[in-house]
Amino acid sequence: MEPTTTRYRWVIETLLFLTYAVFGLSWIAVTPLIGDIQKAYHITSAQFGLLNTLVSMAKVIAPILTGLLAVRIGIKKTILMGSLFISCAAIAPFATDFNWFLVSRFVFGVGGAIVVTLLSGVVMQWFPKKELPLVNAFNNVAVNTGITVTLFTTVPLASQLGWRNALLVYGLISVALLVLWAICGRDRVAEGASATATQEQARYADVWRMKETWIIALSFAGPLALYLAFNTWLPKYYMEAMGMAKAEAAHVTGLFNLVGIPTAIIAGYLTKRLGVRRPFIIASGLLMAVSSLGMVLFHEPALRTVSAFGLGIALFAYVSPLFTTPMELPGMTPGRMSLMMGTVYSFAYVFSSLSPVVVGYLRDTTGSFLPGFLIWCAFSLVLALGGKLLPETGPNGKPTPVTAPQRTAASLAS
Repeated sequence: MEPTTTRYRWVIETLLFLTYAVFGLSWIAVTPLIGDIQKAYHITSAQFGLLNTLVSMAKVIAPILTGLLAVRIGIKKTILMGSLFISCAAIAPFATDFNWFLVSRFVFGVGGAIVVTLLSGVVMQWFPKKELPLVNAFNNVAVNTGITVTLFTTVPLASQLGWRNALLVYGLISVALLVLWAICGRDRVAEGASATATQEQARYADVWRMKETWIIALSFAGPLALYLAFNTWLPKYYMEAMGMAKAEAAHVTGLFNLVGIPTAIIAGYLTKRLGVRRPFIIASGLLMAVSSLGMVLFHEPALRTVSAFGLGIALFAYVSPLFTTPMELPGMTPGRMSLMMGTVYSFAYVFSSLSPVVVGYLRDTTGSFLPGFLIWCAFSLVLALGGKLLPETGPNGKPTPVTAPQRTAASLAS
């Protein structure tokens, strides 16, 4: 049953958007501070790569557990737990040993994994179908909004406060959002649906039997691996290979993030307006491979800027149609959506968590970032393949078969 509309849905959406956006602030803030952190802890490039890799690795296991928690204790309490873990970003800067810094980053990553896994379930609880593409577009650029801001603000903030205090500022914002969610967060169960019925409909066995679960997971893994590799190492690559200053390198990296934010919103609107999903996914996958190569191979500023714009479009135009598609499958419920997203994020992060370490390792062994970058540029093509294999669920597209369990569809119809 489609949820009735209420203005309070925007309070819920705002809190979740800000929570995950500020997570992005702290997540990538270490990238422009690489020199300071390496000097403070006396670590290699491969060790530094672990700072972002551990955040990604947390998203391998945490989403699976998140789906189970959500159907047992409710989405509000599970997100509250995630927000608490994210707030560990306020503790990390005080670590005197690199190993403790890594531990705090892992716990922080678990918190981010919990929140992002449940975004889709919350949207299905609170928003009608006609609003799904646009709301999904906003949610899927939340972390990127934070990443874009941090790439432009962290260097000047650290120059004024020091790198530890700059990270502390971002962590304290997460603490404030934790308090706000504890006060204002709510669960919303569809009319006529009991908690027992919701649990019975939400089973991992159901979503694992659906081929769409694994197609979406693979499709998401390619862009995510490329995105993490670029946001972690592109600034240092530009400084080493192209002689850029630290601030300029961070700004160039931030450009494709900045372009991506309005792109995702426009793509969400067009997805809703045109009523199709697959063309956006396929086109994004093809454009991503080409433009990412341009970002690392072109030394001319104009060509690099064009590539950054292309990459920003490619990395963000697919998010709304890709994550709206499972919501439109027959028999999908908020509980099942949470379990599907837990599977998708866990699977995708198995691959993507390797990307910063692979790039850092190849940099240490070959003396160049290019070999690692080229691997993930090529791997991003799986998005186009996934778009080809997914069913078209949009109202104006040509219907294609789906594998949603018939048992669930029948139970909802009754």
